[in-house]
Amino acid sequence: MSENQQASRTSGSASPVLGALVVVVVFVVAIGGVSLGLALANSKASTTAGTTVEVTVKEWSVTAPPTALSGDVTFVVTNRGTMPHELLVVRSDALPGQIPLTDAGDPPVPVTSGADKISEDGSVGETGGDPLVPGETRTFTVLNLAPGTYQLLCNIAGHYRNGMWSEFTVS
Repeated sequence: MSENQQASRTSGSASPVLGALVVVVVFVVAIGGVSLGLALANSKASTTAGTTVEVTVKEWSVTAPPTALSGDVTFVVTNRGTMPHELLVVRSDALPGQIPLTDAGDPPVPVTSGADKISEDGSVGETGGDPLVPGETRTFTVLNLAPGTYQLLCNIAGHYRNGMWSEFTVS
């Protein structure tokens, strides 16, 4: 066999091996890219998972942490009182406990005097449905809660006026 034939034969047999090696390298790089993408996605998910705020309502208080981070905020509300209560998250620049009382009754009815509830126009979330009975826990989530000043309050007639509110700041 001549030298040219041997070189041709050697390079011909190396070509399938080289091709297989290229396929393996491309596969490994692709798997690495997918793994990196998944790792970044999981990292982002864990940093935007949201905040949970535990709230207790009872005669005549609302107890909660004073702050939370903006984003999705889940409120876990437990009625530790002896009567029904609710929780509203109300955005307001009014001083704590000083949102004007403008409504009465259930459902709210605007009044000119003797009001015993606030307007719920500034509400961004609430326990909803019937009031929480004593011992009941209810959870709700406010999506994309924006930075600002809020009050957590019970808006059953007369409850806000009797002190059922808490300052709450979202940063």
